[in-house]
Amino acid sequence: MKLIMTGGGDSEHFNAIDNHFINLLGAKPKLLYIPLAGDEADYAYGLDRIKRVFSTIVFSDIKMCIDLSILDWAYLSVFDAIYFDGGNTFKLMSHIRDTHTYELLHRFLHSGGVINGDSAGAIVLGSHLETAHIGDGGDDNDSEVISYQGLNFLGPIALHCHYESTHDVEIKEFSQSYGYPVLALHEDTAISIEEGIVKVIGNNQASFFMQDKKIDILPSKEFVLIDINFL
Repeated sequence: MKLIMTGGGDSEHFNAIDNHFINLLGAKPKLLYIPLAGDEADYAYGLDRIKRVFSTIVFSDIKMCIDLSILDWAYLSVFDAIYFDGGNTFKLMSHIRDTHTYELLHRFLHSGGVINGDSAGAIVLGSHLETAHIGDGGDDNDSEVISYQGLNFLGPIALHCHYESTHDVEIKEFSQSYGYPVLALHEDTAISIEEGIVKVIGNNQASFFMQDKKIDILPSKEFVLIDINFL
């Protein structure tokens, strides 16, 4: 299983993250870009931006998907990586829940594919969506998403993006209320997961919260995904 989750900042911060992404891919990979967390009017701009951001990668093809219902394994299996762009977490999850996307993503990961999620695209990969509400600029749930369960690709860990230290109280309250640990990512920080090993990448630390405990994890630090209690 190969995952990259970024904290949602400007692409100028992502050099180390993009280089790591490159190293996970083979020669001339194919990328599927999914912008459904964003506004429809911005889809084409988002695709152009992704092409610029990943200009150092010689993709043989970059396709955009704006209707998850058309996806099946025959189509998805030709891609080497999937990129979920940022936007509104609940809007993205609504699209996922209305389709068989979870099953396809699960198969994609376990067939050697790479999933790269930014901001909302990262949060949905975790255990719970409540973290998307945290902070003054948190997401509103206008998509009638009832269940806040995420896709659980990180076991019990929930993701929080656009992290600032002023969010600590809300994150601890969430962890205490729900019992889930939280990995909080600054906008210039990402985590990579390869075969259960988590690595912090970027210019800033990630912060791990469990109940009322907080521990900062420095860039290049690695730990085992299933061994979350070592902290």
